[in-house]
Amino acid sequence: MKKIVFAFATTLALQAHAISWKVYGPCSEEPVAQGETTADITKSVGAVSIEIFERNKIPYIGAAEGFNSIIGTPTGMDSLEIVSNTEMRAYGWCYSINGKIPTEMPHKVNLTSQSDKLVWFYAYSTNKNNEWQDDYCSPAYWIKAKQFCGK
Repeated sequence: MKKIVFAFATTLALQAHAISWKVYGPCSEEPVAQGETTADITKSVGAVSIEIFERNKIPYIGAAEGFNSIIGTPTGMDSLEIVSNTEMRAYGWCYSINGKIPTEMPHKVNLTSQSDKLVWFYAYSTNKNNEWQDDYCSPAYWIKAKQFCGK
């Protein structure tokens, strides 16, 4: 029986990790929320994110597959910025793990280590002359669009 309890406890210890997390909004280089939490690495980044948001009372719209809104950011047409007759920016939520932006949706990616750093940030991609530019998932606070930040 002791071997079974030890094996179970060891398995739990290997799966539960304390990760750090941050959420950046559209207007500030300072996170709007941050902390550390114990995360089960058998769950996806999306599932872990939902646990973080709910535990910390961070409002969101979405699911483990992706988030339309976090902290009350606009959705749909309100998340588009018309820069000129030939240029627009589309805004949405991106995430990074340890400074790298995965190409997979958050329900397809798992955390891997105790030192993982999960960051959610409001971001934009630019379309000029009906072509998407190479600025996919650029943090919105880099440009602080008037429609989100005023001034």
